[in-house]
Amino acid sequence: MMQDFFCENPQKMKYKELAQRADYFKAEAEGVHTMCELMEKFGERKLEEGRMEGRLEGRAEGRVESARRTAAALIALGKLTLSQIAEATQLSQEEVERLAGSTGA
Repeated sequence: MMQDFFCENPQKMKYKELAQRADYFKAEAEGVHTMCELMEKFGERKLEEGRMEGRLEGRAEGRVESARRTAAALIALGKLTLSQIAEATQLSQEEVERLAGSTGA
């Protein structure tokens, strides 16, 4: 049966039912139209999923960048320890130390 799934020509398929359905979707106008609609809907759904995933990633990156800017500002003020800044911004201690090193604090 798996051989039929990889067969491009329905006339060469061993399973009659599968060959008939494949022929319908490949050769008959109504079947081709149906398959085109399904593929278009599939593509639209995947595109929307990709957009949604991109938005989520963008928001997460934006939150991290905002936390870094806040940490840099707090480091510049010099009123909190690096541990306190890490806790307040939810950045790792290492990230805050790296920021402190790059700002010269």
